[in-house]
Amino acid sequence: MKVVLLGFYNSGKTTIFNAITGQSIETKPHITSSEIVHKGVISLKDFRLDKISEILNPKKVTSAQIECVDPAGFIKGNTSHNNQILKVIGDADLFIYILRGFEKPEAPYQFEDIDPERDLKELDYEFLIADLDLVIKRLERMSEQKKKGQRINEKEMETLKFIAKYLESNQPLRSVGLTEESIREIRHLNFFTLKPIIAIINADEKFIKSKNYDSQTIVTDGELEAELIRFPEKERLNFLKELGIEKPLNYRVGEKVYEVLNYITFFTVVSEEVRAWSIKKGTKAWEAAGKIHSDIQRGFIKAEIISFRDFIEVRGDFGLAKQKGILRFEGKDYEVKDGEIITFRFKV
Repeated sequence: MKVVLLGFYNSGKTTIFNAITGQSIETKPHITSSEIVHKGVISLKDFRLDKISEILNPKKVTSAQIECVDPAGFIKGNTSHNNQILKVIGDADLFIYILRGFEKPEAPYQFEDIDPERDLKELDYEFLIADLDLVIKRLERMSEQKKKGQRINEKEMETLKFIAKYLESNQPLRSVGLTEESIREIRHLNFFTLKPIIAIINADEKFIKSKNYDSQTIVTDGELEAELIRFPEKERLNFLKELGIEKPLNYRVGEKVYEVLNYITFFTVVSEEVRAWSIKKGTKAWEAAGKIHSDIQRGFIKAEIISFRDFIEVRGDFGLAKQKGILRFEGKDYEVKDGEIITFRFKV
């Protein structure tokens, strides 16, 4: 799972990156080269992983992680700079828009005022133009192939003509309501505006108090969160609680990514390691095995499964779980459920 932070330069994007990955990338109020790309991971907090580890006391505990990429900021009107950014973000599963919500004279902004809603539309526009350009070029190429008597995918061509109308009217493809069949026809083209997004407003205290946003938008003080992520967890949580903030930013972002992408978590206990794994809801046991290693998937025999609740009931005693009949065996077509602890049996 991969997410990319996107925003205009001096939106505080790299500050947010530090706040959710725990890194300490230096931030300066200037335009960053389009060649600079920061990479990190968001470790997902899960109380169930903590509880399993508390019972089993393993030598190693590994959280589920989200790959996070922070490219340079966009510059409105600078096509060559922006196109370089587009080249490194196409394989993302989700975009996180970082929108400026703070006043800071020493970090000049390319717009005259602070307006996150406008910035969101401007970012979408950058991707709309790129997607429309791709549609036009693709249709031209397919038309030429058709004239030469070459076979083309007529359904793809029909879908491209359909979505062109929406792109021309400045509507991102994620808002069009395309059918699964239509999406399958154009998936290989990897359209930017078809990717889901999350919006984070990087705001100062004045802005936070003056605006109300829906639950789909995360509003935060990026500088504060970037400072606090360096603190011991208990100290950080207590400090945020005093400020009326229920969860740290990295927790909130992780939860929102899971929600938007429809992901769940399963756990494994192998060789003194308790580990959490991220998979799409609806994933089969055979596919989940491949998440761990291709050998496990290839030699899959069965999956031994116990729910988190049942695991807690027997205090991690798998022998007792078998006696009680709550440790069950499933085949490769079993649909993995959120929170299950799984042992894969395989032979290579």
